[in-house]
Amino acid sequence: MVTAGGTREAVDPVRFLTNRSSGKQGLALAQAALDAGADVTLITTSDLPAPVGVRRIDVESAQQMLDAVLASVSDAQLLFMAAAVADFRPAQVADQKIKKRSGIPTLALAANPDILATVAQQRQNFPALRVVVGFAAETQNLLDNAAAKLQSKGLSMIVANDVSAADAGFAVETNRVTLLYSSGQRETLPLLSKTAVAEQVVLRAMRLLSR
Repeated sequence: MVTAGGTREAVDPVRFLTNRSSGKQGLALAQAALDAGADVTLITTSDLPAPVGVRRIDVESAQQMLDAVLASVSDAQLLFMAAAVADFRPAQVADQKIKKRSGIPTLALAANPDILATVAQQRQNFPALRVVVGFAAETQNLLDNAAAKLQSKGLSMIVANDVSAADAGFAVETNRVTLLYSSGQRETLPLLSKTAVAEQVVLRAMRLLSR
């Protein structure tokens, strides 16, 4: 199972909060997993075309992605959580378009569900799930933040990348990542295409699965 893209959190019927994730890295992971012989379920917010042969589930919000993951993850041995899930959503969604003549609104936020934390809490319900790979898109303290997420979410591996770099992260064709493992090992890959990053991540996840 692969998740991809940035979630969209509704403000009113025509506006939403989102982030800069294009979904390219997640879609590349889905293709790499297909090429490695896997049956792939892709849960995505991205408008980009999915690889031919995946089971695609389209969602928008963090809650919808959580629901889709929990509904399907029991059949998965590998979970790649590459989606950029919004940490926050508007606390209230307006029924009608907010008009500017009403003045500048105050937008109160509420916490979104944490998908990886929820999977970790319910792990006993998913006996087939052997390897969980998370992603950490950071702009500062990259390795410290990624290591904390690796431990707190009970991950097998986390893929950390500095999205403030011009040649890596969101909306570009290349990425530079460091892989952190639950064993404590760390591995930094050179600047690669997102396709090549996906191939390397899938290869290492399959090695973890084979153990």
